[in-house]
Amino acid sequence: MKKNLLKLFWITILSLQINSSVNASQPGFYENARSLGMGGVSVTISDDYLSLYRNPAGLSLQEESYSVLTPTFSRNTDFSDVIDHVDSLNNSDTAATRSSNNKHLMGIMGKTGYQRWANTAYYIGKNGYGLSVRYDDYQFYSVENPTSPRVKSSVYKDCVFTGSFSRPFEDDSQTVFNDKAAGWWGTTLKIATRKMTETSYAARDFAALTPSALKDTDRTGLAFDMDFGVLWQITNPIQPTIGAFVGNVFESKFSDEAGRLTRYYSIGTSIKPLPGEQKRKDKLVLACEYFDDGSHINFLNKVRLGTRIEIARGCHFLAGVKGGYLTGGIDYSWNDLTISAATYGEELGIRPGDREDRRYAVDASLRF
Repeated sequence: MKKNLLKLFWITILSLQINSSVNASQPGFYENARSLGMGGVSVTISDDYLSLYRNPAGLSLQEESYSVLTPTFSRNTDFSDVIDHVDSLNNSDTAATRSSNNKHLMGIMGKTGYQRWANTAYYIGKNGYGLSVRYDDYQFYSVENPTSPRVKSSVYKDCVFTGSFSRPFEDDSQTVFNDKAAGWWGTTLKIATRKMTETSYAARDFAALTPSALKDTDRTGLAFDMDFGVLWQITNPIQPTIGAFVGNVFESKFSDEAGRLTRYYSIGTSIKPLPGEQKRKDKLVLACEYFDDGSHINFLNKVRLGTRIEIARGCHFLAGVKGGYLTGGIDYSWNDLTISAATYGEELGIRPGDREDRRYAVDASLRF
């Protein structure tokens, strides 16, 4: 059984490198502020609800918990300016409104507006089971190319229902460089609904644009898909953990007009290098991850590095590198409440350093 699962997993990984889509859809990929502060690493970090979306194999390592209130909010520095200009558009066919529309859109030339908010309700059982429902609202606007101006918008409203389970491999211990290791596999079945729009208008259309033209989510669809992941923990002084994950294995289609889910995969490792008891080891986590969603970007954009350091009881400092840009944040837990805040950069070009979009994220989780 174990050999068949591993063989299926690696065949899937290899097929991704051949059949990956060129234009990846960011809305189908979920992160929280803690992950973003740590450079986006998450495939081997299995102590919060994000395992439901980033590696269900980690559910076997978690205690029973549930929450109905886990909001996440992120925004870039230009969103307020961009959305103010977009909301000021008017399609009245007068010389004044046509001039005003052009002025509004040309006033945000070269800027992008990004905002995303979501809430997740979940239940994680004590035997490796998990259920969740997530609502995700994603907005992205840009005005590009001064010589031939074009305004673009992408708006997605997703609702995702998931059921996950995790199990140990049949032989739950093996020798790796004379160290014992335990392994788990996990899978997630998902149902996703989507309302969306992706629009692009040239300068000749600016005069007749309205906010609804850029935001109207009139394209809808329903998709069924699954995720699959594996996790190994090696028993030695630095406790290496190795993980691999494939998301949206089938790249299921919502509809002809709403597109499909984007397949992606992650491979990573993490260590806890501090000596001593487990409580002391948990004070420092170092992680590295390779993430690929099939987009044609530089290799360095796909490498993620992250660390989490406990600086006071319940308070952790987060830092990392994501897509060639520094990330950072704070994670604070008090009883069943966790609050996280992070800053990170996204690459809008095809090479690291082409065009950074600085973003900020905050989330909270009230567990029971």
